[in-house]
Amino acid sequence: MNKKYVFPCEQCGAKLTFSVATGELRCPYCTHVNHVERAFTQVVENDYNTALRTLENLPQQPSAISSMKCPTCAATFELHENIYASECPFCGSAVINEVARYRPIQPQALLPFKVSKDEARHIFKTWLKSHWFAPNKLQHYGAEDSTLKGVFIPYWTYDADTFSRYSGRRGKVYYKTQQYQVYVNGRSQMRSRRIERVRWTPVSGNIDTPFDDVLVMASESLHYALLEWDLEHLVNYDEAFLSGYESEVYTINLERGFERAKATMEYRIRAAIKRQIGGDRQEITTLQTRYSDITFKHILLPVYASAFTFNNKLYRYVINGRNGAISGERPYSMVKIVAAVTAVLAIVGVLYYLNRQGFL
Repeated sequence: MNKKYVFPCEQCGAKLTFSVATGELRCPYCTHVNHVERAFTQVVENDYNTALRTLENLPQQPSAISSMKCPTCAATFELHENIYASECPFCGSAVINEVARYRPIQPQALLPFKVSKDEARHIFKTWLKSHWFAPNKLQHYGAEDSTLKGVFIPYWTYDADTFSRYSGRRGKVYYKTQQYQVYVNGRSQMRSRRIERVRWTPVSGNIDTPFDDVLVMASESLHYALLEWDLEHLVNYDEAFLSGYESEVYTINLERGFERAKATMEYRIRAAIKRQIGGDRQEITTLQTRYSDITFKHILLPVYASAFTFNNKLYRYVINGRNGAISGERPYSMVKIVAAVTAVLAIVGVLYYLNRQGFL
């Protein structure tokens, strides 16, 4: 079953789209601004282990649908099971995938779009032309050659307290002087150089490392992670913020998400242990970590996602819908790369020759 997903204008009844400029639902016909309630109350942290036990006892979710019928124009079209909110490709009416409502964990909060689509296009064009190794043809390539789509991507955030025991080695760097022979203008000369050595000492210990809002993307649709998010500005979830954009449901479940979060946590734990070990070098040989007081949130974060074709090759990119940070693929000019490498090799060759002649 599919449900009409539309927010009518309070003044004329037309379909509304969320406006980045005003942060409201602005009517494109009568320009009336419809108020969207923004709740800045603190988002509740959910107990992780309790949620896992609840999920185990839930009935199997309904199977995904491959097509849906628009409630406005009656057109039938496909909508992938992981798409929660979208628009009818025939009349533009907003629709919602009812199968997505059966996800046992629903979004709690989101960050509304702050970057407009026009601003995102400008960011894309600037980024595309900013790289020194970009082909010259890109100077005349416009964002209109790509299809820019605003999407809310599902994320998990995890909090946890960790206690880790470790063993390893602390290294103290010292130097020894070594004599070696060189030839300058055909004459033998002795020179000296310092050789680095490391003196190792075994160490062991434990460390407590708390974690707050470890962010894990709950979708496989994006190939690039945009790491900088202003999570302190999360607002309580309201479908009005989704109007005019697509929204995905999570395809990476809560448990898989935490496994990915643990990889991030371990990286930070190892960095903290190395700081605790001290010295000039550190090695960790064994590490055991216990996780406790695990909590989570399910949130939606805004991105512009697109792809463009250049010289018959597809390049993907994403733009952070809050701060405009961009990440993705772009073409490189092999001619410029070869020229740069050749220039560097020529400089190295000249310096080597001058050194052999005793000028350096």
